[in-house]
Amino acid sequence: MTERRLAFAELPPGLDGLRILHVSDTHFPASGDSVGRFLDAIAPLEYDLILCTGDYVETAAGWDTAADALTQLRAPLGVYATLGAHDYCAPVRTLEEWLSFNLDRLRGSPRRFVDPSPFVERLESAGIDVLRNEWRSLEIGGELVRIGGAGDDSVRMARLESAMPPPGHRPPGQPDVFSMLLTHAPDAALRLPPQTEGGPSLVLCGHTHGGQIRVPGWGAPLRHSMLVGREQASGVFTVNGSQVVVSRGFGTAHVPFRFACRPEISLLRLERG
Repeated sequence: MTERRLAFAELPPGLDGLRILHVSDTHFPASGDSVGRFLDAIAPLEYDLILCTGDYVETAAGWDTAADALTQLRAPLGVYATLGAHDYCAPVRTLEEWLSFNLDRLRGSPRRFVDPSPFVERLESAGIDVLRNEWRSLEIGGELVRIGGAGDDSVRMARLESAMPPPGHRPPGQPDVFSMLLTHAPDAALRLPPQTEGGPSLVLCGHTHGGQIRVPGWGAPLRHSMLVGREQASGVFTVNGSQVVVSRGFGTAHVPFRFACRPEISLLRLERG
């Protein structure tokens, strides 16, 4: 568990103290081995809103397991999610398929994607709002808030112009609304307009796994993102006035191993300041 307090100078009063559970990169295996640990970690926490930023599975073989876990999530203000590229990957169930899957990645071969609609339908049937390059408006504490969800920027699925409402989209006479963007890969934040020109106030993402394997005293050799660095491969960054939170993620990708890089579920608290 990581707890972070995020201060915003112009945070609307009704959002002061808002608690957000940020879930990313669970990479649930088809066996379901990590589901119990995931639910046990969340059970004692108190939060108002759950935001999820993709890669819930390694491949489509884990869809049912991931759905079993994620559909148990509940929050007073709802659960919103976007997808990562792994959520589209063709199922891998045998050692031969696993070797082929990872060798293709090493060679830079195009991934074999499948339609995630069955997975998405299970999530939505449980009340999770899956945002695929679209956005929603909701009221929190008497304040108008907009939440957008973009596709995975690492495989060019992000359509940021569709995931965020245009500047000025607010009721007549209302001030700018507080906006949040969910996107799996953090580099999408580099393509957003400045916060003063309609960009989001807060961006949540994952993808880097914090490096997953880190060299103590040196950092993360692999990060798969231009936004993060070797020494800081996850955490909070400021990009064009937006606060960008990059999660280390709960699971692992490609190899079931972490070193000097703990898994993470984040509890974020918004504050005026």
